[in-house]
Amino acid sequence: MNEMQLLNNTIDLIGDDGTLEAYTYLVSNISALDVISSQVYNFLYCLAATSEKKEEALDWLEKAIVENELWYRPEVFEDEDLDTLREDNRFKTCCDLSEERYLNALKDTRTLCTWKNKTHDGIILSLHGNQQNNEINKVYWDFLKSDHLQVGYIQSEELDSYQLFRWEDNGSGPDQLHKTLKNIEWNAYEQKILSGFSAGCNTILRTLKDKHINCDKIIMMAPWMPIVEEHVTEIIETLKIKGIEVLIICGEEDEDCLPQCQLFETKAKELGLKIKTHYMDGLGHDYPENFQELVLSFMV
Repeated sequence: MNEMQLLNNTIDLIGDDGTLEAYTYLVSNISALDVISSQVYNFLYCLAATSEKKEEALDWLEKAIVENELWYRPEVFEDEDLDTLREDNRFKTCCDLSEERYLNALKDTRTLCTWKNKTHDGIILSLHGNQQNNEINKVYWDFLKSDHLQVGYIQSEELDSYQLFRWEDNGSGPDQLHKTLKNIEWNAYEQKILSGFSAGCNTILRTLKDKHINCDKIIMMAPWMPIVEEHVTEIIETLKIKGIEVLIICGEEDEDCLPQCQLFETKAKELGLKIKTHYMDGLGHDYPENFQELVLSFMV
């Protein structure tokens, strides 16, 4: 079980009766992970705090920040889940340490792309989701490497927490992606594909809408794309003019992303955009087991 699966299982256990069952499950299964990331620690101290386990919550927070020297963007500590900890001096100390490290990291943050030089006729450039990075993204997309296709990854400059990044809904993503494509001989490739998970998909659509870039296909996995709620017609028309084919894969249990996908699909079919959609039964905000098969069938 990987981190994404563990956290999704944990979220599924949060119910009307509270968070104790979810917290107990996470603590009991955390040994399945090789490394406890800043995101997992965030789940631990938030769930402990909302399960009336204040001391355990503070212990997890100190383990993350004091012992392991992790950090978070300041907005993380505004979460109402942490209200019971807010007046404790241990909490305040952790917040101060975290913010100091965040501000130091902010000075050096930059967009990171794995591309070094053109080695194949085709390329796919993949964007991670929020609270992820290039290394996490590689696990899911590296299978596409072949004799004719090279795979590259772009990591956002927008910080989330220690070694984890995000694409803000209205952030600098389009500028980052546009600049990256200008620097990697994008137009020298015969086949050009953009792919993304979750918030990475929103950045792809924003960039295609607002910047003078093009590609042959876009692959959107569990796409979080709030831009379609106000600009769906403009986006679909832009993709159609640019001749871009679209693949969407989304879980039927992905409550946040599913309505956006259905809105996108409806407008795409209405306007005649080439689109293929797969809504996966029983899947939340995650990759399906047959992800590789679905993508490869679209690539043919």
